Amino acid sequence: MKEVDEMYVHKFRTPELMVVDEQELEEDRAYLRAMYPMRAKLILVMVEDACDRLEYEGSPMFAVYPDKVAMFSIAKKIYEKICYKDADETLLHMIEIMVCHEFYIRRCRYRKRRKYF
Repeated sequence: MKEVDEMYVHKFRTPELMVVDEQELEEDRAYLRAMYPMRAKLILVMVEDACDRLEYEGSPMFAVYPDKVAMFSIAKKIYEKICYKDADETLLHMIEIMVCHEFYIRRCRYRKRRKYF
């Protein structure tokens, strides 16, 4: 009987449990991001700021197929703001990856909240 109860909890989670899971994931993500090199942390702040401005209902961030050109233009603007002396195309690619990853995280969070609330 206890196995059935556990199966029910895992299979049919309540929204309250999903929020707890999301909080744990966010804490883990923050912990791992604290290990980023200093330059990556500074870039991440800029990426998060740009994504914050796009996080609204009906945003292109939450489109079924986000626009690749728009995503990479965000990265290009951040790259141009940084203007490190030793900056090369590799840094631009890293910023593009960070933008894509941030889009992914926010899209997942958006879907979870929309599904349960």
